[in-house]
Amino acid sequence: MVTAMHDDLDPDLAKAFAQAGDPLADEDFSANLLRKLERVRRTRLWWQILLVAAGVIVVSLNMHLVLESTAEAVRTVGELTHLSTDLLTTPWGWAASAAFGAGLLFHLRPSRRR
Repeated sequence: MVTAMHDDLDPDLAKAFAQAGDPLADEDFSANLLRKLERVRRTRLWWQILLVAAGVIVVSLNMHLVLESTAEAVRTVGELTHLSTDLLTTPWGWAASAAFGAGLLFHLRPSRRR
């Protein structure tokens, strides 16, 4: 069964497409676009500056907590270090530390960061 095709071309639609095909006013369009892009960049930069400033303020207000926890971690590591010094000065200790370092480098290689 073959149906006859009829003309669906709307004259108003054809006129709208023809008007849309007109070139844009390049200078005005480019100038407006560049102004908007610069405004967006400037706004984004100010938000980033405000976020960094807020982060610095929060960290500075809580610095005593950070310093206390850091000092406690250093103390703990210092207390545990004397337990492993005997092991680290033996060939088995060197092998263990070399294996640990190799594993760490393998894990942190650039191809795994993707």
